[in-house]
Amino acid sequence: MIAGYYTALERTLFFDHASDAHLKVWEANCRVLKRGRELLKPGASCAEIAKELNEMYEEENLLQYRTFGYGHSFGVLCHYYGREAGLELREDIDTVIEPNMVISMEPMVTIPEGMPGAGGYREHDILVMKEDGAENITNFPFGPEHNIIKG
Repeated sequence: MIAGYYTALERTLFFDHASDAHLKVWEANCRVLKRGRELLKPGASCAEIAKELNEMYEEENLLQYRTFGYGHSFGVLCHYYGREAGLELREDIDTVIEPNMVISMEPMVTIPEGMPGAGGYREHDILVMKEDGAENITNFPFGPEHNIIKG
């Protein structure tokens, strides 16, 4: 086993082109990511964050395509070991965020095949909670302006 830390880097990517329908969903998901990062701070509850982000998806008629919560804690050895069920960013979790917690913000929607914008959209950042806010340690660009890969 290799000692150290592990994390994931998850970004929506398109090759060469994204249609207007794809861009609409992708940009909505990026807005949810940005707002979620703003909401992640000490004193906020997981449920409050999830509820506000749900409203954003609902405004875009995307809530029914959300597949799971908006983020979670992290373990020391890997993504799952040390992960706490009580620190999932979901509507049913009332845990209040505190300094020194490490939490992901990872909104995701999956649009079914055959529908405009079909596909999966996921942006994933990892944030370390500080006394006065959060530090995003992902530092990798996201969104259509950065992640449409030209061939």
